Amino acid sequence: MQVGSNRIITASPRRAALAVALALVAVLAVSCRGASSPRPTPTLAAVTDPYPVGPVSHDGRWLTDAAGRVLLLHGMNMVSKSAPYYPAASGFGEDDAAWLAANGFDAVRLGVMATALMPEPGKIDTAYLDRLAETVKVLEKYKLLVLLDFHQDGWGESVGSDGFPAWMTLTGSAENTRTSFPLYYVTNPAIQAAFQSFWDNAKGPGGVGIRDQFNVMAAALARRFAGQSNVLGYDFINEPWPGTTWQPCGANAGGCPEIDKRELDTFYAGVDAAVRKADRTHLVFGEPFVLINFGNSTTNVALPGGDPNSGLSFHVYPLTADGVGNVLRNMIAWSAKTGGALLETEWGATNDPAIITQQADAFDAALMPWMFWTYDERIVKSMRQPPTGANLQAGTVAALVRPHPLAVAGTPTSVSYDATTKVLKVSWSTSSPSGTATRAGTVSSFELPKSVYPGGYRVTVSGGSVASAAAAAMLTVTASAGAGSVSVVVSPAGSAAGR
Repeated sequence: MQVGSNRIITASPRRAALAVALALVAVLAVSCRGASSPRPTPTLAAVTDPYPVGPVSHDGRWLTDAAGRVLLLHGMNMVSKSAPYYPAASGFGEDDAAWLAANGFDAVRLGVMATALMPEPGKIDTAYLDRLAETVKVLEKYKLLVLLDFHQDGWGESVGSDGFPAWMTLTGSAENTRTSFPLYYVTNPAIQAAFQSFWDNAKGPGGVGIRDQFNVMAAALARRFAGQSNVLGYDFINEPWPGTTWQPCGANAGGCPEIDKRELDTFYAGVDAAVRKADRTHLVFGEPFVLINFGNSTTNVALPGGDPNSGLSFHVYPLTADGVGNVLRNMIAWSAKTGGALLETEWGATNDPAIITQQADAFDAALMPWMFWTYDERIVKSMRQPPTGANLQAGTVAALVRPHPLAVAGTPTSVSYDATTKVLKVSWSTSSPSGTATRAGTVSSFELPKSVYPGGYRVTVSGGSVASAAAAAMLTVTASAGAGSVSVVVSPAGSAAGR
């Protein structure tokens, strides 16, 4: 959704504004979002490498690497929403990638703006793709995976905030109230009409459907990155809005199945087909309508494009204490029904350590990979300065940098981290999610940032043994022969926990 100081968070005064918006949904239903050395590059055949071996795929809800290990990623968003719309222009570079790697982050959701990719009808700006590719290569150097995210907020600059170019903004006679976030979705008819035109594939310049033009953009992006090994996949659209008939999607706990089918399923089928002509390998992700992010309603969207290598990217911005759990349960239920992959790609948008810790704990309990919103607003104070010292949001960093399992040789069964004692507990079955045995000698790996364990750490393993060197920033563990499960406890060196 929207960035900056306008983003709604739990326990924030701004939360009230979104609560008002959701109340309006219900009413209207009745009446009518220090640098380190580069990581070593893995060889594709080596399942002893601690880092994910591409390409990333999935086994049901679980993201998996080429070795079949389940990936529990901790990632970060980096979306440039103003011209020229690519991160390097605002100062994001190698020092930022190095900081992310050194602090236990594994992935970046990188924003792609349609207004920059196709500034004129039918014309792809290849120079823009080149600029994005430069950032992807920098992230690759530090073994960070990249999710390429077609981003929008309030449709586009001419009616809302960012995303789609003016030539794709077809609003007819709808009034543009120029309402600010978050109320613009429910109070600005021009935004609703722009989305409806997109879902209807209304004819734009030259008589070409605007959704057809989007598919051209998606295909161009896929052609450019099809061979890029650290690309995790493509996120087709950020936080879509259900056009002019949106009311049931937020007012009903069961969502709006007919609108999901008519709008999202149709869109995802078309864009998936366009991407697969250029890239048969990388994961593709749809998103449910933005109204599910708050925990009050669910989605009925089908597996995007019916593609077996697809899933849902979803966000969590709860309005109530049980909102996080509601969203996670809804998404896990969706995957159980469709077999699709799950990746939580936005949450947080706050500098409150207590909220960050509480929500991160919930993701651990649900065994859910995630990406925090956002690096350039919540981690560093100035993108023009190095990510060190006073330029870091110290409280946010301290809460968000958490040890965690990265690649699990089997199926995770529990993850917990106590931010006070710094004790990490992880357990897993040695069988894959689909029930196959894990190859002997395959390592499970754990990100253990030095900032969390400056004096080193103590490890206790049941059902396996440590394979990495003492005090390694990336702990690796192998299962014992015949073990059906493994558990690991990591605690600060010298502590009583784990002895």
